[in-house]
Amino acid sequence: MIQLLPVLLIVLAIGCAYWWVKRETQRRYELFDSDSTIEVPKKVTLDEQIRISKKELETVFDAITEAICIIDKKFTIIRVNKSYAALVGQPIKKLLGKHCYQTLWKRDSICSDCPASGTFLSGEVVVRKGIRVKEADENKFFEMKTYPVSDETGRVVHVIEFTREVTDEKRISEQLIRSEKLASIGIMTAGIAHEMNNPLSGISGMAVNLLEMPQKYGLNERGIERVRAILDSSARATSIMRDLLYLSRKADSTSVLISINSLIIKAVEVIHYPGMSEIHQRFNFEKSLPLIHCDPAKIEQVIINVISNAVQSILEKKQICLQNNISFSGLLLISTQLQDEENILITISDNGTGIPEANRSRIFDPFFSTRPPGQGTGLGLSISHKIIEEHGGRIFFDCIDDVTVFSIVLPIERKGYY
Repeated sequence: MIQLLPVLLIVLAIGCAYWWVKRETQRRYELFDSDSTIEVPKKVTLDEQIRISKKELETVFDAITEAICIIDKKFTIIRVNKSYAALVGQPIKKLLGKHCYQTLWKRDSICSDCPASGTFLSGEVVVRKGIRVKEADENKFFEMKTYPVSDETGRVVHVIEFTREVTDEKRISEQLIRSEKLASIGIMTAGIAHEMNNPLSGISGMAVNLLEMPQKYGLNERGIERVRAILDSSARATSIMRDLLYLSRKADSTSVLISINSLIIKAVEVIHYPGMSEIHQRFNFEKSLPLIHCDPAKIEQVIINVISNAVQSILEKKQICLQNNISFSGLLLISTQLQDEENILITISDNGTGIPEANRSRIFDPFFSTRPPGQGTGLGLSISHKIIEEHGGRIFFDCIDDVTVFSIVLPIERKGYY
């Protein structure tokens, strides 16, 4: 019995140790289950590693703010990120399998100067700027960069398109260029205008004096006609000087509540051109427009400038068509509508001679005119642009086939008035 005692003690010790290990293991498992912050390490399989890496790449791909589209050699979309889907306005699943030119550019065939096509051919990065897309009532501009994706043999099999909207940048750039032009012109013309006003006043005064007493100065009918021509030319020169001064400095302004529809009707009644009665005039006014804060005289001046240009363009085209025995019916369409909660939109459309592509970038420049010498100063649209900017609005145009559309956006509450 005494000899068996050591053996029994060893067995008892082993049993106690086994019981303690089992209890401690159970306690730790319970602790793992109750505390989510403690992770039990486990073996990660190759498939799981691939899945995790793919998920990380997709997260990075969708986090890029520039719109990205990956296409194959048939210009079929095989992958886009969330920014591209948001830009196009369609879910990602609906874009896959479509052609890239169908989604953003709204075309039925490949663009004539497609940068992706250039990358497929050259294997190099291609950049295309100033891509214009017509959306709703305005043009949007984009910049696209295309990058090649090659296989083991160096053959380009896919192209990655990076697309970025640059509408605001283009608008700001144009405003800066225009401001610099106006500043340069202002410095030069302000002094000239002041110096010219004095002799013009003298010429006008002398002409009026001659017309009041023609017999005293020995004027016959022919002489009177010439003096009247001098007075008319002097008045026109004075008007040009006044416009130059307006462009070169901030003019005094007022702001009152007016009905834009009534103001347009008033402006149309002021305009008179020979043959204007033969032009079909249509008005499409939104009747429930709110009153807007503006300087009515200045806005009326803008409306008159734009409509006058439209009428002259229609009459010019009518004359051209008559000379070539072509039937033509002039149309002037003026519309108003509530663009959003803060702005109203005025559109003035005509089917006249249009604006040549080469002249479109200069249409709001001071002194730029397509009229023959003596028939235009080239200041009307430039002044109109400044007036609308001072009201916190925008004026722009678009040419669609044979129709020219000028759009004026005016805030209901005037932003540029202090």
